[in-house]
Amino acid sequence: MKLKTEAKQIFEKIRHEIKLNKSYKTALLIFLAFLMLAIFKGIANSSSTKISDNSLKRPAPGSDARQETVDVYDKSGKLITSLDLTLDPRKLNASEVEENFFKAYEEIEENMLATNESLDKVKYNLKLQTSAVSGLVNIDWYSDDFNIINYNGKVSNDDFLENESRPVVLRAVLSYDEYKTSLEYRITVIAKDKSELSLDNLIAKRIDKNLEESVNEDKFSLPDNIDGKEFIYKIRREETSPFYYIFLGIMLAVLIIYKDYAKLKEEKENRIKQMKYDYSELVSKLCLLLGSGMTIRMAWTKIAADYNRNFKEGRATSHAIYEEMYETSCNMQAGIPEAACYEDFARRVNIKEYTKFISLLVSNLKKGSKDLVSLLENETREAFELRKQMALQKGEEASTKLLIPMIMMLVIVMIIIMFPAVTSFGI
Repeated sequence: MKLKTEAKQIFEKIRHEIKLNKSYKTALLIFLAFLMLAIFKGIANSSSTKISDNSLKRPAPGSDARQETVDVYDKSGKLITSLDLTLDPRKLNASEVEENFFKAYEEIEENMLATNESLDKVKYNLKLQTSAVSGLVNIDWYSDDFNIINYNGKVSNDDFLENESRPVVLRAVLSYDEYKTSLEYRITVIAKDKSELSLDNLIAKRIDKNLEESVNEDKFSLPDNIDGKEFIYKIRREETSPFYYIFLGIMLAVLIIYKDYAKLKEEKENRIKQMKYDYSELVSKLCLLLGSGMTIRMAWTKIAADYNRNFKEGRATSHAIYEEMYETSCNMQAGIPEAACYEDFARRVNIKEYTKFISLLVSNLKKGSKDLVSLLENETREAFELRKQMALQKGEEASTKLLIPMIMMLVIVMIIIMFPAVTSFGI
């Protein structure tokens, strides 16, 4: 069994080394391939071709310019300088321009009609090309009535009445470099056949006609039917989308949850502030009762009982720390160990001052201490300092809250003062 295990381990080690060797070989081959590619690219970049007849051929007319880098050598083969040249396309001469303009005319007339019968009966969009002769000649179109035919060749005749026609003059301006020429096309746009008009166009035309015929009447009639199709009309009112109410509901739900969360957070913060504020009073009472000879339990029970009685009789307001003390007192009367009750009180309150205070009491119960009263007196002095700081903080918060209404009053006073002055100048 041991030999089998050792053999298996050796086999796994060998297989792992073989995999590593394959990976190394693959990585090396890839690196060498890219190294060779880089070498060939470097050679290609550094190579140069001798220019025959010391002349370079320009690009053909209408094509893009070409960039070339030319190295200049002397007879001994020494490099003198390198020049970056831009070879613009060859320009046509006047006779060539005239020939290409003629080709452009033929191309325009061949493609312009699109699906129309002739220029005298134009119903559909025209095909007005912006270039001709493979882009060599530029074409700009101008219309004397863009509402009927625009420069893109779109024909707007849906609102034409039956047998209505309108003349339009289109002018094509052909240009190549500084050469220009123009040609005018007189076009007659006619109404589409009724069968070619969409139903919405038919309805719109009928309603427009009724509107024109009833300008002197109090009301006009909408067509009951068109081509045997009856219609019902409804006035569209701007309605709020249902998604608006969904969004509003979500926002209100979030606000309510946030409001409750903020309220709970504020109540918790106020509860902590109140317990910290009552800390000095509680420690001083307990210190006074312990100094009179009472035990910790007796003093604790008396403070809690006095608060509970005064609260029930309406002589005291609610204080969270005394509520917690009363609960602790009830737990002790129920038989729970005194130290455990104090520790549970500290966990519920969860404030560092009370945790320190309870640790003193529990330590006195477990180990005994003659200096408990003096320790509590020192704690009372520190507690009064804390209470003084909290009182100062409350005063600062009150002054900050009063700042907003003071600013509002200042703005109102400024308006009262400035308004008569502004109106007297007639501004």
